[in-house]
Amino acid sequence: MGEIPPKYQTERDVAALIYSFAQLEAFTAVAEQGSLSQAGVKLGKDRTTLRDLIDFLEDGLGYALFLREGRTLRLTPEGEQLQRQAHLLMRQVRAFEAFAREVPSSATQEVALVYDPFTPRAFLQTLIADMARRSVRLSLTCASRDEAERALAQGSADLGICQARNRSVGNEMEWRALGAIDMDFYASEALFAAATEPLSLLDLSLVPQVIMHDASDEPVARRLQISGHTVFTNELEMLRGLLEQGCGWGFLPTHLNAARWQKVKRLNTEVGSQGISQTMVTIWKPGSDKREMMNDVLSLLPEMWRNSML
Repeated sequence: MGEIPPKYQTERDVAALIYSFAQLEAFTAVAEQGSLSQAGVKLGKDRTTLRDLIDFLEDGLGYALFLREGRTLRLTPEGEQLQRQAHLLMRQVRAFEAFAREVPSSATQEVALVYDPFTPRAFLQTLIADMARRSVRLSLTCASRDEAERALAQGSADLGICQARNRSVGNEMEWRALGAIDMDFYASEALFAAATEPLSLLDLSLVPQVIMHDASDEPVARRLQISGHTVFTNELEMLRGLLEQGCGWGFLPTHLNAARWQKVKRLNTEVGSQGISQTMVTIWKPGSDKREMMNDVLSLLPEMWRNSML
């Protein structure tokens, strides 16, 4: 560390520069502290080790990085330029180290959920809050049952909350009952103003029905669809707008509180509303590498459901 030895001038044309993280760490520490002794204290290494590391780095670079002034080391002009870049590189290395340490835990601390449009929003908000407290990253996508099963099969989703289809899910999926949602009929106050109550199924079938399940999700759509004329949306605010504007009536979960929407009322029908409900289930693909965390989440869902439905 002093004047540039002749060998540096004759070895500048080395094709490849090879250096280590330890050399860069030693260089930046000595540059910041101004001495080998103080840098050694900071890094927990002895002076000889640091000197050797810097010597090897200078050999590889082909120029000196420090000039000795008594017990102090001062950066050469080349060293000053290199220090700025080395400092930035060290910050990136530290960020990489921090990220790498978190990989084993963060790799399993994510849950992707696909949920039926009828899933209570209060339940989903409870789930979001609980996962946030547990530092679990939760992604949520509103989807049909068919879309949910495809996402689970492809591994792009971990859990699905769907309406029960009353059929076997086969060996590819597992399921667990979650709860039930009560259903009723709703429409704009003006939509059936001229009709005699209670409304018959024929009355309903002649007027467009707003549904939240695409026709491609046939088993679910068949249970919910009464009218031969349908308007589709699975987005809650759009559903509200369609009903308020009298674009159709809806056979909807009572937890949506559609009767509180502007000029929307519960319809009095000949089938009544007692006992009309839809069972909701949780489905997932077995054999996930997130098995332990998934079991924890599954164990929490029933109580969350009950509390959110109170």
